[in-house]
Amino acid sequence: MDKRFAGKTAFITGGTGALGTAIGKRIAQEGGKVYLADLKPEPTDSIAAAFEGLVAPVIVPLDVTSDADWRQTLDAVVAEAGKLDVLVNAAGVVGNGSFLIDALPTADWQRIMSVNVDGTFLGTREAIRVMKDSGGGAVVNIGSTTAFVSSLDAIPYNVSKASVRALTRNAAFSAGKSGYRVRVNAVHPTWVWTPLVEAMLVKRFGSKEKALEVLLAQHCVDRLPEPADIANAVAFLASDEAAIITGADLVVDGGRTLG
Repeated sequence: MDKRFAGKTAFITGGTGALGTAIGKRIAQEGGKVYLADLKPEPTDSIAAAFEGLVAPVIVPLDVTSDADWRQTLDAVVAEAGKLDVLVNAAGVVGNGSFLIDALPTADWQRIMSVNVDGTFLGTREAIRVMKDSGGGAVVNIGSTTAFVSSLDAIPYNVSKASVRALTRNAAFSAGKSGYRVRVNAVHPTWVWTPLVEAMLVKRFGSKEKALEVLLAQHCVDRLPEPADIANAVAFLASDEAAIITGADLVVDGGRTLG
């Protein structure tokens, strides 16, 4: 396997979830030093299994909605590792229920925006701050196919991911035009088949088989992406192979947004 991240340091939010762990594993497989950040992180058997035979990740606590947490944590990473090369903003939350626009609780809107939008903004800003003076780097934000469509009753989530998309483009332009040598891109997955998603969809549709039947009918391929599929896309955008790519949307959706 290529060692695209040899000598590089990567910091991943939402790091102890299935997606964050898969991204960290992919980067570690290619020689990177990995930090996995989460609100209340705990080393788990699944993380240990994912990194078996690899350098173990550093697991750190982080409230992505906190200015102070971001600044202190990334400064500590740079002090320990020497520099930060890659930031992946993968932390995110979904709604507590389904609401039409006229019944949408303010608290639900604010909670989702705080984590998905404010958290991504703070991470992007602070990563650029520490990267610009050490040769540059790459920020990859995790968006969603919902950034490209409208919703009847999941409005805050869709708006939050559309905001992540706009933030990515503007941050890329600002950093690039300022000569910072920091690229900012976004990966937009469709439904990713994780244990959490499976449990949610089985509850909604009654069975795994019915859930897959409904969801796959929306796509052009015969399976939903797994965390490793998203990790592969992130690793490409974070690597020097994508050195000329910034402000881009990489949609990993099996053709869901084509129709």
